[in-house]
Amino acid sequence: MKETCTTTYTRKQRSKPQRGNRIVEYESRIKRLESLLHERNVTQPEIRQQPIMQVTDASVPLSKWVESLRHEVETGPQPQLPDLNPFDLEGLLQGSDGVFADELGALSMGDTSQGSSALDTPLPISLDGIQPSVDFQEDAAFLQGGHFGPRSTEGLSPLPQPTTTSPDSDWYLPPPELGTSLLAEFLTDLNTAYPLYQPHVIADHLRTCYAGLSDGAAVAWTSAYIVFGMAHHLRGMSVTGNSYDMDMAQYYLARAYSTLNTLLAAPPSLGQVQCLIGLALLMVASPCSYKQSAGHFVSTALRVIRSLVYQEEKDCLTIEQLANSAQQRRVFWICFINDITLAILNNTQPTHKLQDVANCSDFVADELGALTAAEGTWRVLIFWLFTRIALLQVEAIDQVFSRTTSNNTPLDLSAATSIVFARLQAFREQHHIFHLSAGQIQQLLYRADICHCIALEAYYFATIYRLHAFMAMDMSSKINPFEMDGLSRMSKMKQHKSYSEARRLLSLLPVAPRGNVALYWMIHSILIAALVTILAHHIQNPMADAPSPTELRIYQQLVADLDIMVGAGDNPDLADKATFCKRLLSAYEARFRAQRIGGPLRSIAVTS
Repeated sequence: MKETCTTTYTRKQRSKPQRGNRIVEYESRIKRLESLLHERNVTQPEIRQQPIMQVTDASVPLSKWVESLRHEVETGPQPQLPDLNPFDLEGLLQGSDGVFADELGALSMGDTSQGSSALDTPLPISLDGIQPSVDFQEDAAFLQGGHFGPRSTEGLSPLPQPTTTSPDSDWYLPPPELGTSLLAEFLTDLNTAYPLYQPHVIADHLRTCYAGLSDGAAVAWTSAYIVFGMAHHLRGMSVTGNSYDMDMAQYYLARAYSTLNTLLAAPPSLGQVQCLIGLALLMVASPCSYKQSAGHFVSTALRVIRSLVYQEEKDCLTIEQLANSAQQRRVFWICFINDITLAILNNTQPTHKLQDVANCSDFVADELGALTAAEGTWRVLIFWLFTRIALLQVEAIDQVFSRTTSNNTPLDLSAATSIVFARLQAFREQHHIFHLSAGQIQQLLYRADICHCIALEAYYFATIYRLHAFMAMDMSSKINPFEMDGLSRMSKMKQHKSYSEARRLLSLLPVAPRGNVALYWMIHSILIAALVTILAHHIQNPMADAPSPTELRIYQQLVADLDIMVGAGDNPDLADKATFCKRLLSAYEARFRAQRIGGPLRSIAVTS
């Protein structure tokens, strides 16, 4: 039946388009899009060349690098970014109905969803005047349908998806003055002892970001977010630090996390490795709920950087190539240190064995990674000491804890353990830093440098404690003494051979930042093991000398700090350990009060 419209027009039957006409139409539209893209690219700002040296020179003060970058960023072309300042929390919370507060809360609770990064922002090309012809309406509907939408990633990855952020925050960068101040704090307080970046390289990354450009691999933006996050961690540990800095560090962690898709798809490079290890460091130093993911990033980074180091060794001809190769080796050791530390704490196998890195062990004895006294000429090569601890730890894993040693006789395991003990003791005796009191460390070093010294002491204790726990628990490497079951078992032991090392570690805490800070999140499992060791020793040995009132206040403060950390993040495992420490402390205090009033002295059993 033919239907006729009596109001405006007569409906005509559409003829079938010819194949040749469709191809011509496609080619015409493609050419018009290419023309628009070309016009868009012509208007993009160019990154100006850096007027300072391209190879990091130790004689050039860090302040000169930062001042040069600040001047360039402030006087250079600025991208048109949204007017957003997440550092102004009050204004932001009032203006955005709590979006940012919800975002930070989601980070702490582990409630994350897919987000987008600045690098994923679509190119704003105007398509005015380009309309699909009638012949292509069916094709347009097909392309706009769900067939080409992103596939759901739910259930495909053990990692949480990054926090959803509003479009306004995708391109967020702090003002140039604040950004360069954060960079200066990172370079001075962290990168000096832990040389993750060369100053001129991270300065180039920030130039790229402040120019509103992309390096095509997410390295520049991810590096900027990592540096800003670490700088806020450092600010949080300063005398004036507060929880706001920890919140901002988590914000930048979420921003860096959202670039992972682009980052992992990029070709292997030193920048990619620095981003992966930087993400892992931000995770372990934050109250986020997905810390276990850090080990995957560290292992991946270690494998990539090892292959890069081997490739670059053959092609180092110029001074710049030699400097880049040296930086790759430093980053390799940063990855190695963190991989071994996580293996010790999590009772997992490391990525590399001792024999895999034995030929690299003499590289790090250089002048980089040193802490210098606030006054005078005293200095300590802290980065070199971290690598020595890591090599002793991997030896302990290979010779004692590894699955390959399960068939060894108890006599062989006991001998191997004694050898590692002897080497650890010799290492400690050789270095003056392990013999300084808390007061001496406070007088010698800046507050940020004190954190590195306490972390070094914590890693040493963790190795000693792990070896003693292995011997005490019938040489079983299946039980992790840093987890709840292992802590409960250790609390029932009468003999605690790592007591003196635990006491030494906790004696340093009064001069360190405490509570919800990066240092405590990095080493809290070690601090808990030290506290359990000390309290269990006194509970199970009533006749032993009681701790001094000063020491008891340190232990009570540590328990209070653990409560603060429990309140800062969603971590049921930490909450259980904090409760267990409270019970141990209460049991000891009850025994101490009974001793003071002349009651009977006896050991007390504490259940988990």
